[in-house]
Amino acid sequence: MSALFDETAPSAAPSPPTTATATERARQRLQSFLAYLAVARGGDAPAPSPAANLRDAVADAPRLAVAVAALPSPPDWWDAEWQGLDLADADLSGLPFTGADLTHANLKRAVVANGVGRAARFDDALIEEARFSNADLSGASFVNAVGGQAEFEGAMLEDAIFRGANLRFSSFKAALLDGADFEGADGWGADFTGADADRTVFRKARLDEADLSDVNLTFSDFTGASLKRAKLRGSRLRGANLAGAALTGTDLSGADLSDTTLLRIDLSSCDLRHVRFGGAWIEGCRLRAEQLGGAVGEEVAGQFEAARASYSALEANFISIGAKAEAGWAYKKGRKMGCLGARAGAGQALRERRWRALLQQSYVWAADRFVEWLCDYGESLSRVVRAFAILILVFGALYGLDGGLVPKGAEIPTRNVIDLLSYSALNMMTSNPPEIGIEVVGRTANILVGLQGAIGIILMGLFGYILGNRIRR
Repeated sequence: MSALFDETAPSAAPSPPTTATATERARQRLQSFLAYLAVARGGDAPAPSPAANLRDAVADAPRLAVAVAALPSPPDWWDAEWQGLDLADADLSGLPFTGADLTHANLKRAVVANGVGRAARFDDALIEEARFSNADLSGASFVNAVGGQAEFEGAMLEDAIFRGANLRFSSFKAALLDGADFEGADGWGADFTGADADRTVFRKARLDEADLSDVNLTFSDFTGASLKRAKLRGSRLRGANLAGAALTGTDLSGADLSDTTLLRIDLSSCDLRHVRFGGAWIEGCRLRAEQLGGAVGEEVAGQFEAARASYSALEANFISIGAKAEAGWAYKKGRKMGCLGARAGAGQALRERRWRALLQQSYVWAADRFVEWLCDYGESLSRVVRAFAILILVFGALYGLDGGLVPKGAEIPTRNVIDLLSYSALNMMTSNPPEIGIEVVGRTANILVGLQGAIGIILMGLFGYILGNRIRR
């Protein structure tokens, strides 16, 4: 291989003029390059073949550039502008180029589909509109490459490096990107639909208007990235880091943001319908409850315990930005998820005939339902007033049935509706039995009066608590 870069090696004869297509001209350039290699090696070299291993051809791009510079004139297979191999429009599909150094190469519109190029280098190369579909490029390097509209659909790109690359409107559909590094890359309008990008780095990358729908982005790093008007519908961002990311107009509907880091991000213009937030660290993020479409993703999926954790995270965030009304909404939704979860647990226990679990879950469900009916988990004044009115009527009826309220100076219990209801109402609102000219006679009546008074005190305290919260808000 040392003869390959021999500066005295003669150049292959230039190809005669032709009217062939761009692909045919590219094939002729490749044949000319392989002929040069054969001459450079010396001896009876085998006939040039497009199936030659590019790793042997370009093991050291800088040394090849030095060899070309020593030639009388640049050969037809050399791109003087890019200072690398001219493989534009070349059909390299299926060609093995593992470890090849194609730094500064011109691969514009080249076809590298189905090839194997593990750890190959395409740094500073021109790969616009090149097709790398279904190629194995694990560990390949595309640092600062210019790859507008390049196609990597279905390619294996684990641990590939795209730092600083220009990848506008490129396609990574269904590509395997686990551990890839896109730090500082420009992926405006790129398509990552259906890709697997577990633990991928997008720090400070520009992904405006990019489509990352239904992408596995678990534990990926988007610190400082720009995702303006990007689509992340249904993407799995569990454990991802979005600190400092720009998310103006981003579509996150149905995305899984569980265990995600979201610190001081403006989400007020994002589509957050049915997003999952369970276990997420959300603090200082601007968003509104109506953006969630009425329910988080876990609730829609019937995962009530996870939904409760999601609403707890939202409640903490609303408190951090001073949105107390929104925090109250999230709190109520979380409590309701606990109630629904208990009901589902009771149903499961019944089907499995676990009677103790059935009793426990049924109790939790009944208690939560009662609290919801009574005061909407401490948020509704009107429901407390409703409870007051119902209890006044109920106890008034009980007093009438028992016959324990007797007007002073009389021997017959009163059955007058006004007497019964007025006594019941006043007893609910005072700590002592009301003095309205009616005496309580009998043990049952005294028990009812004491019980109603105790309930009245509790409801008055609850009413004051809710009212105080409303005033503070």
